[in-house]
Amino acid sequence: MHVYIFFVISILSGVWGLRNMSVRMPVAVRAGDRLRIACDYDLENAALYSVKFYQGDTEFYRFVPKESPPSRVFPLEGIQVDLSRSNSTVVTLDKVQRDLTGYYKCKVSADAPYFHTAEQSAPVIVIEEPLLLPRLNVEKSKYSANERIRANCTSEAAFPAANLTWLINHIQLRENPPAIRVHNRLLIDKLRGLETAVSMLELEARPGYFVEGKLKLTCLATQYNLYKRNASLLLQEDTPQLAPVMGATAPHSHPESRASLLTTDCTALWLTVLTVTVLSR
Repeated sequence: MHVYIFFVISILSGVWGLRNMSVRMPVAVRAGDRLRIACDYDLENAALYSVKFYQGDTEFYRFVPKESPPSRVFPLEGIQVDLSRSNSTVVTLDKVQRDLTGYYKCKVSADAPYFHTAEQSAPVIVIEEPLLLPRLNVEKSKYSANERIRANCTSEAAFPAANLTWLINHIQLRENPPAIRVHNRLLIDKLRGLETAVSMLELEARPGYFVEGKLKLTCLATQYNLYKRNASLLLQEDTPQLAPVMGATAPHSHPESRASLLTTDCTALWLTVLTVTVLSR
């Protein structure tokens, strides 16, 4: 009978309890930045009893409007709550570190007479950007037609490892492109907890890849929408050079031969002059 009466009262007052509850926060945040966790809920005219925030299953912040002060922080290693930016719907963490990667939960409880409770959670990744810019290496800078191009791209020491993408002449390669092989590896430094991404690309130097004899090869390293760096190399098409075609030339005479011919001509001229002089006598 009491349950029936409570149900009728709920209908008349238009109160059904907690609705539309969700946890909003970025998918990823940089190490050292601020993290804002929002807890949305609709009490449907009921009074709020408490809002609690957890990392995993460990509570670190509570808001109870009937207490003074209403906000309360529970010590948890690595978590720094900014009380000036925290209230009944939001908790703000300062200078988050990689160890705070994980699930965060919000639990909301309505006050008497309903005491409804609901909870929601969401994940976040605290990233550490790569220590160095991506490195791109190839075997050489000039390639003949149909020769194999082998390239290696490395993005070192990050958390999580950067995602590596290849571009040819500013056009991103499709997944599993024909006649092109891409092999990715992940190297984990267990001591530092950092990851290195390595990607190897192999393709044929087809004439269509070279624009005015040049091919631009780019490796793009990204971490969500927080980090984006690239490395590029300009490869050249090694085209065969045609030998110059020229007509036949007369052989050059030796200096001694030219002197001999000159002496012979002068002797013949002297004999001719001498003959003419004798006859005139």
